[in-house]
Amino acid sequence: MYQRPYTAEEIKKFYPEKADALLRDPVHSWRAQTGIELIHREPTLDEQKRIWQNWNEMTDEMKQESDAKSRELFGKDNATHHEEIMRKWTKRKRPVIRKIHS
Repeated sequence: MYQRPYTAEEIKKFYPEKADALLRDPVHSWRAQTGIELIHREPTLDEQKRIWQNWNEMTDEMKQESDAKSRELFGKDNATHHEEIMRKWTKRKRPVIRKIHS
């Protein structure tokens, strides 16, 4: 079931130390104003997966509005942006293999 992003008031309540910065950010302020999810880089892989799952639970109309905003902010739709972000996450998790010189 879709869970709308936090409103500005909820952001202020739950993240008082970060609220001003979050609400100045175009992604977070748009999400707070519209109640529509927008794919963006999250600080953790679990949160990244959560917002993608949440985005997929939206109505087609919400997805269209979100894709329009994503193109405006990032130059790509949400699915494309999600794929790019996830490729970066998977690269981070791969072990670094170093050649040993003899």
